[in-house]
Parts: sequence; C-alpha cells; structure tokens
Amino acid sequence: MKEMSLLYIEDDKDIQEIYLDFIREEVDTVHLAHDGEEGYEVYLLTKPDIILLDINMPKLDGLSLAKKIREIDSDVKIIITTAYAEQDKLLQAIELYLIKYILKPIAPAILREALLKAKKEIMASRETNVLRQKIFNLGEEIKWNFDTEKLYENKNEIKLTKNERRLLKFLSTNKNKVFTFFEIFNHISYDDFDKDYDAGQVRALVKLLRKKIPKESVLNIYGEGYRFNPLEEHTLKEFDRVD
Repeated sequence: MKEMSLLYIEDDKDIQEIYLDFIREEVDTVHLAHDGEEGYEVYLLTKPDIILLDINMPKLDGLSLAKKIREIDSDVKIIITTAYAEQDKLLQAIELYLIKYILKPIAPAILREALLKAKKEIMASRETNVLRQKIFNLGEEIKWNFDTEKLYENKNEIKLTKNERRLLKFLSTNKNKVFTFFEIFNHISYDDFDKDYDAGQVRALVKLLRKKIPKESVLNIYGEGYRFNPLEEHTLKEFDRVD
C-alpha cells in the first residue's frame, strides 16, 4: 500500500514542533511550511495526501490557500486549525470540503480523529481508483490517463516531456476552466524559482504538445489563455487497462 504523506503549514514553529511527533505516529512522511505562499509551493512539489493548516498565516491566509488548492485538487484531505470560532470563516470552510475544522489549542484526541478520518477516506479512494482511473478521449484512439499521466494512441504510449506532461495534467484538472498564461507558466515553472514570466514560452509549449494530440484538445481562448477540450471522459472500467 502506498505511503501516506501530510503537509503541515503553521507559522508558529513552537506550536508546530509540539504536534510533530504526534503527527508522525499517524503518517509516513511529514512536510513542513511556515506561511501560505511557502505552503502552496511545498504542496505543488510534494502533492501530499493530507494538508493540516492554520487559518491565520502570513503572506496567504489558510482559507485563501485552501481555495487555491481546491481549484486544482478536489481529492487532497484538508484539516484547518484556528484560534477563533469565527462564524463567517466557518461557513467559508464548509464549502472547501474539509475533513475537520479544529479550534486551538488542538486536543490530540480531536486531531487523531481527524487524521484517522482522512486516512480512511484516502484508503477507500485508492481502492476505488485501482479500478476507476480518469481517462480522457482526445481523438481517434488517443487517450490521456489523468492519474498515471500517460498519453496513448492505440494502447501505445506517446512519450511526453516533463513540461508537456505537466501542462496536460494541469489543464485537465478542470476542463471547464480557462487557465491564464501566468497560471500555466507559474505551474510549469514551480520548481524553477529564478525563471522570469514569459507568455511566449507557454505558447511554444502548447504548440509542441499539439503535435502529439489533436489541436482542438487545447483551445486558445483569445486574450485569456487555454482550456482543455477532450471529446469525452471515461473511467478504466469502461475499456481495457492501458498502463
């Protein structure tokens, strides 16, 4: 069974240290961040199974960070902690499909309950995904497996570069969303912090990707960016496994 990982985002390092040993008893790997922006960068790099974060953080608050992550990831389990029982924030949090909204000081029993719930949902999801992987039909005999990040034509894999794979994965997280040039560039370059924004690089990458998939699979929305446009979406239970 695949290991379980957790990203713990808390700006108070003393508080974070208090709960680290406890959390490590429940998951295999723990990644740390100390503000919202750093938390998002670590999330993109590690893609954890669970995120434990505080609402009140510098640079990017916890609710804004959770919303940003939810735009591209509906599966990661999020647990939010806060020192205040603020009704408006609680109502916002409900829309983010959280595992738990925990008041500080964190009671270990409540945190353990939240982690166990998250792990149970993850295990159930993994068992389901073994049989149900998301497949997009892009053209005649061309299929994109979102979960394995592989592209096939007649069950033969079409090799993608790292950035082509990242681009196709990112666009296919939401086929109804138009992703701006900056969003795409920021995602493709998240592990290259010295790279300056260049919309031309995004256009060039899309052009290269379109040589391997039907051109209409990635639509150019004039003045905005690009949108994923598959013919249809399937699950593996509907046809033979190709990976």
